Amino acid sequence: MATARFLSTTASSSSSGGGAGLFARLGSFLVGAGLTALATEVYIFKEVREGNLEMLKKQRELEKRIAALEKKK
Repeated sequence: MATARFLSTTASSSSSGGGAGLFARLGSFLVGAGLTALATEVYIFKEVREGNLEMLKKQRELEKRIAALEKKK
């Protein structure tokens, strides 16, 4: 009782194209990681800058309040 396996021969011939090679995959990974790092750096820089501006604003407000208190004495 021999069965023909005609599907297995057609499947092996269609997958012989391969895919992206190791260096192509590695390059794609590095490009993705680089773009992610760049976007993260821009976001962090924006957050730090806004935080610094807010701290400077609060510092000026405190200095005005202290100056007003010193004038009352």
